[in-house]
Amino acid sequence: MVPWFFATNENDLDDGEMKAVSMEGNKILLVRQAGGFYAISNKCPHMDCPLSKGILDEYAIQCPCHDWRFDIRSGEFLDAGEIKVPAYETKVTDGKVYINMER
Repeated sequence: MVPWFFATNENDLDDGEMKAVSMEGNKILLVRQAGGFYAISNKCPHMDCPLSKGILDEYAIQCPCHDWRFDIRSGEFLDAGEIKVPAYETKVTDGKVYINMER
């Protein structure tokens, strides 16, 4: 069984909005962008800064501490593809957003 966990109601986030959630001991950044939901770790790998305090520009989130930018769809660091933050699958069922905590 895939470990899907409830994150928020679909209507609780507007397009371009972000929400920090805690799931299974993990700090997750949930983003609604262009009608889709994306979930990545809420901790920048550089110094654990919360990405939820950063600036969202389309599909890139910029870390508030040192300007590192990550693709919210894959977790990839945009300036060095070998660095990533964990990314999680999302789904919407009956107006509820779920995150798959299995990587």
